[in-house]
Amino acid sequence: MQPTSTAAPARSEAAIPHLLLVCPRSDVLAKFIGLPIAFTIVHRPGGDRALESSVALRVVDADFTDTAELLAVAREIHAWRPLDAVLGLTELSLLPVSAVASELGVRGNATSTLRYTQDKAAMRRLLAERGISTTAHRVCAGIEDAERFLRGCPTGMILKPVNGNGGTGVFLVRDPAELAAGWAWSTGSTGAWGWSADASPVVVLAEEFLTGREFSVETLSAEGKHSVLAVTRKHTSGAPHFVELGHELPAELADHEYLAVTAAVLGALDAIGYTWGPGHTEVMLAEDGSTATVIEINARHGGDQIWELVELATGVDMLSGAVTTLAFGETPAERTGPDRGAAIRYLTAQPGRVSSVAGLADALAVDGVIRASELCGPGDVVKPLGDSWNRIGYVLAAGPDTRSARQAADAAAARITVRTAPGEAGEVADDEG
Repeated sequence: MQPTSTAAPARSEAAIPHLLLVCPRSDVLAKFIGLPIAFTIVHRPGGDRALESSVALRVVDADFTDTAELLAVAREIHAWRPLDAVLGLTELSLLPVSAVASELGVRGNATSTLRYTQDKAAMRRLLAERGISTTAHRVCAGIEDAERFLRGCPTGMILKPVNGNGGTGVFLVRDPAELAAGWAWSTGSTGAWGWSADASPVVVLAEEFLTGREFSVETLSAEGKHSVLAVTRKHTSGAPHFVELGHELPAELADHEYLAVTAAVLGALDAIGYTWGPGHTEVMLAEDGSTATVIEINARHGGDQIWELVELATGVDMLSGAVTTLAFGETPAERTGPDRGAAIRYLTAQPGRVSSVAGLADALAVDGVIRASELCGPGDVVKPLGDSWNRIGYVLAAGPDTRSARQAADAAAARITVRTAPGEAGEVADDEG
């Protein structure tokens, strides 16, 4: 643990809320400058801390995925200056952060709640008990369990790791002949960091495949009261991996469809006891719009720049809003509704080594396009599109409504051409493992 300073704060500062931020991304820290909040930041060991040091009272290097280590750090900070709340800003920090909130008695979600968001099987059992629409599922100890479950799924089944993230390990099996490939794909998943968070074997969850349209609901919660900020439409690559390739908001929904989607999400958040902070809950809306089924609950803001789409479309800053909600114990004032539209589209290419990237200037010239980012370049290796980590860039757009934002993002993405040549042996893995 390496604090930037150890001098105790002046007593007059005690009226300012003190928030422990765990591993905030450097590209969002600037949003917190000027907020009437005192920050202490837990920083990933190694790397530059200059920006964090300019924002925070103290910066501490610690392994935030290690609950015992994070608790020790939090106790020392709390003794130095009492904390009012703790907020985790990465997936792997959420459970350890909940342990800090519980032990110190500060604002944050309970560990029992966080376990439901990270164990999809436990969440499904709870939702079923509470009468909330969910999908048939089975935790599979072996491929034989999955084979038996498939027999009762006329539309097919989705295999995925019980605690997966970033879309890793997802595989649609419709026929027994696909089962071996699907099982190998899901059990071989290690997530974005290339390792299992707890170094334990991957446990596979089989779910009945649902058809319909996919959405997510972006929320902020304070003391168990949830504010819906936006409903986001999701686009994927389709079978077998359903990699997310685009989002737009506000989703274009009939009134009864909006009510079905948001009611399912609010019921699920209540069921798991979600109390504090941002939420990103994914749902499947039936083709007839009558039923929305919760797919997963994330105790954080949505990835894929969804937090930015929310701000572009509604004016609500989810990031600073989450911080002020935890610090002051109440959500920001609600707006009457969205004023604009926003959309993002992710780029893909054939597997291989990138030989050229063209059309960027033309893409940026499309009216409404804000930027293109995270683009691959010549010499980079494009892997088969198996999960979110294999995408090769994105374009972000906004407009006076959802339709115009969607059209701008689609047009810009279509103007960027990424050419690849077959990679050297071993550089590009086979798509099905």
